[in-house]
Amino acid sequence: MEKIKLLLYCTKNKKQKDLLWSNNLKYFFLDGQYNRLLDDLPKYLLNGKIVAECDFEVEEIECRISVGINGIHDEYTTKSLGEKELLYASKIDEITFINYLKGKNGYAIHIKNLHIFDKPRELSNYHIPYGCINISCVEKTKGKYLGCSLVRHCKMTQIKKAPQNMMKVESKIDDKDYVLISIRPEWVCKILNGEKTIECRKRVLKEMMQDG
Repeated sequence: MEKIKLLLYCTKNKKQKDLLWSNNLKYFFLDGQYNRLLDDLPKYLLNGKIVAECDFEVEEIECRISVGINGIHDEYTTKSLGEKELLYASKIDEITFINYLKGKNGYAIHIKNLHIFDKPRELSNYHIPYGCINISCVEKTKGKYLGCSLVRHCKMTQIKKAPQNMMKVESKIDDKDYVLISIRPEWVCKILNGEKTIECRKRVLKEMMQDG
């Protein structure tokens, strides 16, 4: 069975500093980091778009109390990474990490085989499957009864807005299942530029633990 992939959605933001631009989808930058470009205007605005897909692995982040020369503090590690490696790969400083998880365990999503789309995709390219039923279909031709067959009918829900965290979706392009995850522009920028390889979350979907 093919493993489910992750879709990276760049969240919208009204502040200019959080606008994520790209020059030909090869270099990515936040508007607040630069003055307006005059000669080489950016080609794509990526906020509100699905910008990439990737494989992933999920590790649980364990929080434990550590005693050191600086006193007692929460330490966050996974099976494969110590705290320094985890903070470096996720590009989160220790104080922000502590304030986010608040002494509880979390999850490290390792981003692998990142594929940036040639053209950013819209939410309308995906939908939410919410149930399938088998329908009995009577087959007839020229008024003669030929038999009965079962037809699988699946209802779909259009995605009207991106999830606050993540959700399972189905693609209208290839009919495959994906996990759509919403990520803030500053983190998407670092992921697309190859600087950030781990996204940390308080919760993940059960399908991600099974397939990841």
